[in-house]
Amino acid sequence: MQKYNIVIYGLTEAALVCANSAHKTYPDKNIALVSPDNDKKFILLLAENLASTSDGRISLFNKAITARETNNLIFGDSEVISFDKLVIATGSSPIKPNIEGIDKEGVFLIDKDFQNINRIKKLALKSEKIVVFGGGYLGVEFADELLREGKSVTIVERSNRLLPSSFDAEISLSAQSIIESQGGIVILNNKVKEVIGNDKIEAVKLRNEETLNCDFLMISSGSRPNVEVAEKLKIVFDYDRGILIDDYFRTSDKDIFAIGDCAAKFDFFRGDLCSFLMQSLKLQEAELVGSNLYSVIYNRGKLTSYLTYQKRLLGRIKNRENNYEKSHLSLRPLQS
Repeated sequence: MQKYNIVIYGLTEAALVCANSAHKTYPDKNIALVSPDNDKKFILLLAENLASTSDGRISLFNKAITARETNNLIFGDSEVISFDKLVIATGSSPIKPNIEGIDKEGVFLIDKDFQNINRIKKLALKSEKIVVFGGGYLGVEFADELLREGKSVTIVERSNRLLPSSFDAEISLSAQSIIESQGGIVILNNKVKEVIGNDKIEAVKLRNEETLNCDFLMISSGSRPNVEVAEKLKIVFDYDRGILIDDYFRTSDKDIFAIGDCAAKFDFFRGDLCSFLMQSLKLQEAELVGSNLYSVIYNRGKLTSYLTYQKRLLGRIKNRENNYEKSHLSLRPLQS
């Protein structure tokens, strides 16, 4: 059995930031950065670099947790690693909707991983007719960039407007106007029902039986937290919202923390669970937890990055409406 003061589980940006913060704050502690998979090559490269500059204090493992007994983690190869503090940072995965033929070539699920987004964008630029299923922030931003590259793009959204969960109706209309002014097509109150083609996508059929010819389909249906390990650790979690945490990011076991997309968040304004977390915020909380594992500091109410000025498409909306100074377009950092 190996003994580590701190174990961080997951190969995500939040995991790396937490490991770096913990190492700087507690240079005498041994840290194990454990990943159940190694498919994120760029993040793995960063993890290897972090370990190589830690004077042997950070070790990397490619293992999957299968069970826990008190503060002992049991892995698939029967190896056991004990810990003082454990941080779960497993991130999230894109939701795969129930669409007939979704596994055909030319169909891509998009998530919040920047490597995956860049890869999909390069492939999309080689295509001619693109359908984006999902009119949320990622889908609209993706469509906007492709339209500016001269591509034919159609957005299909289930709701009656774009950006339904991110912004109000006025901004949604402005976003739709920008998309359409560039030649893009917006189809609302509809969904992709079937992918048509042999091995490769040739068209999609919508719920209303309309058929759209295309050679590329990007699906942006949101993400689901990766909480499978929570059941093995015997801590409280919700399949759709994530691992439940308190104000200190501690789970139902006070020696186990959860950060990033895998952790359930509370909406600041409504006080209810939400599924929205900005990249800047998750990295800040990862740094905070890494530096406070042994001496927790109450940090509730810091809203510096809760609201962020959105550039690109939303910035262009503001430029088109110079006198518009309402809600989301004039947000500035808030202080607690």
